[in-house]
Amino acid sequence: MNAQSPAGAPAPSAPTTSAASSEIPQVSEADLDYATRMALAQGVMMLKKIAEADPQGWIIPPIQKVTLTGYKDVQLKYRLIERDIPIYEYTDLVVFTPGTSPGDPPVRRIVQQPTKQIGTRKETHIRYDPNGPLERTYKQPIYEHVGDTSWSYSLIGDSAMALTALRAAGVPENDPVVYHMVENLLLYLDTYGPPDQTWNLAWLAVAMAQTDDSIAEDWTEKLASRLLDGQITDGAARGLWGPMCFHPRLISVLISDYLASEAEVTRMQAKQKERPTKANQVLLSQAEGARNRLKKYADSWTHLGLKFATVEFPLIWEDMMTEKVQFAGATDFFYNQRSADMESTWVALHALSVCAEMKRLPKASMRPLMPAAYDATHKIGANVPTAKPGTTVGSQLNETTVPPEASMAVLARAANALAVLLPEGKGWSECNFHQPVTDFDAFSRFLAVPADASSFPPLESPVTATSASMGIAALDSIGRAVGMDKMAKFENKFNFGAIRRLTAQQELLKTLWPKPMQRPQGINNERIDLFLPLMRPLKGDEPDTVLADETTSQLTRYLILGADPDGGWGSKLRRTYISSSSRERFKALEKLPGQIWRAWRLDVPVELHKAHISLWHVTPSNNSYYNNISPGSAYATAIAVHYLASRLKNPGAILEKLCADPTLADQRKSVDALLLPQPKPKPKPAPVVAAKPAAPVAKPAEKAMVKVEEIIPVVPIKPADTQPKKDESF
Repeated sequence: MNAQSPAGAPAPSAPTTSAASSEIPQVSEADLDYATRMALAQGVMMLKKIAEADPQGWIIPPIQKVTLTGYKDVQLKYRLIERDIPIYEYTDLVVFTPGTSPGDPPVRRIVQQPTKQIGTRKETHIRYDPNGPLERTYKQPIYEHVGDTSWSYSLIGDSAMALTALRAAGVPENDPVVYHMVENLLLYLDTYGPPDQTWNLAWLAVAMAQTDDSIAEDWTEKLASRLLDGQITDGAARGLWGPMCFHPRLISVLISDYLASEAEVTRMQAKQKERPTKANQVLLSQAEGARNRLKKYADSWTHLGLKFATVEFPLIWEDMMTEKVQFAGATDFFYNQRSADMESTWVALHALSVCAEMKRLPKASMRPLMPAAYDATHKIGANVPTAKPGTTVGSQLNETTVPPEASMAVLARAANALAVLLPEGKGWSECNFHQPVTDFDAFSRFLAVPADASSFPPLESPVTATSASMGIAALDSIGRAVGMDKMAKFENKFNFGAIRRLTAQQELLKTLWPKPMQRPQGINNERIDLFLPLMRPLKGDEPDTVLADETTSQLTRYLILGADPDGGWGSKLRRTYISSSSRERFKALEKLPGQIWRAWRLDVPVELHKAHISLWHVTPSNNSYYNNISPGSAYATAIAVHYLASRLKNPGAILEKLCADPTLADQRKSVDALLLPQPKPKPKPAPVVAAKPAAPVAKPAEKAMVKVEEIIPVVPIKPADTQPKKDESF
């Protein structure tokens, strides 16, 4: 699996064409395009409405139990940048939508279809920049009960994904919602630094990669670097990603450096106590300064690294200049164990491919440069400051201890892993793994290490339509990043995975939508997550293009018809991110004593050296201390907008006109009937009329008989011709 070339898969049998049976209404391409644009515009309006209602402009805000009391003026610096906005040529397209009443004739509408790009125009807009030459006043909201702000597991990633959905739909960069969202994400990163979860890192990387800005470019490389470092490089999960995105060896060295500086402080304190001289006090101050710098530096790479036994507890982030903010704790006790799954792998590879397409994927992951002391001397012309002797503890971090991860090696490792994990006759499974980590085994004084390998039960990994779709999308993302010409080695696996995805989607549609002539039920978690890996079509060729198009058409109809009455999606959805590996870990461990955190109490501990999990990470909760539930309408609508935009050519070409149309809501409702055409009524049978008894016929008067000679031609009878002819034989 690590380096071997994967064996070619047997030629798969093509899925049946039951998806295109006569029971499924056939909708023309023009009608489906029209309906998709209407639904897309309504979804965009819904996301913008949510953002405009939030005081800070978040599409998916943090969980806040606060009261807005007013605003204060804050000066923010920015600069002006120019972007090229495409100009399209349009063609009038005639579509017919059903009338308002069943007996009314169809309504003829003319919509503009963008055909080709004919040029560009310059557009100027502002971009947040802490060192920018311009300045403006920003109204910052003031809240009561400050301290209740909580960033649960996936919220910042969900919000970044919603921004990318608006961009995919063609919303311009100078739109107020897009501008405020970019500003919010940059301020989040500047304030708190990169998150520790793969989902959040990936979507922030995508959002920053698509932002035309030097600061965003720097953040893109940092976030992509964290994703490269987060790949698992050993064990059965080698080549995959898990919910938590760490490089265990790198974190272990940073923690070791910090502990060495802490030991130096203890030594200086003892020396100062023994001989309280001014010189010893200076040495103690220098040691404390080095310790504090290393702690801050370790926290900048992960806020959770120095939490040890409480790393799975919620993290309270506190700064003297701001309020307290709560973040979710680690879902893995990463000092001695970590998990992996397909959804984390797919989203990481999706983000890396976007970074590569935007020319922002670093060749290798970054390595920290240990910060110099506050009193370090600087040489003229030197880029890296040199610390005074005796002010810092020597770091163990070097190229030999923790070499950087090359991006091409990471992608190749992932491709080989995906090839091996595709079973014969099936699509990709959820690929749930849970395995020990050994990089912290030397920390036995501070941690419960090493892990008991016998305590890790195998996890179930079912094959679902979503996992099969994520698997092929992950392999496709690798091809986008490295070039499809380099993927010849995996062509058989790609073709086989694409066919299995089609089969799984068809089977799921039969279950979710057994009567395609009727409106489907509303969208729930399982149904909306299916569209996550379908956000962009495969770059590689579909083995059966016709069948793939038919299945895509049916999925698009299903999504549009499953929308809420207000035009959005997921109004009854409660969003809680629980990865498949966490869910399966809980199922495997829930009956074992001492391997489930059931409360955030150190007096009711678990056996940390064994495989374990926290109940809070796998249970939806709106507890005041650990709230991981958020409204799901914005999340579901963002996924729907992303998917619908990918089904259109130039989705943003007429988006602005549609959103400004006051009759958009009515037009949006009319497309439902367009996508559910009623079958033609069967001709009514002719009415049966009872036969009347025939009236008696009057007997005519008898006439005199006249004999007439009848002349009947005689046809000669020929014998039958039984000889076969040339055009009637084979």
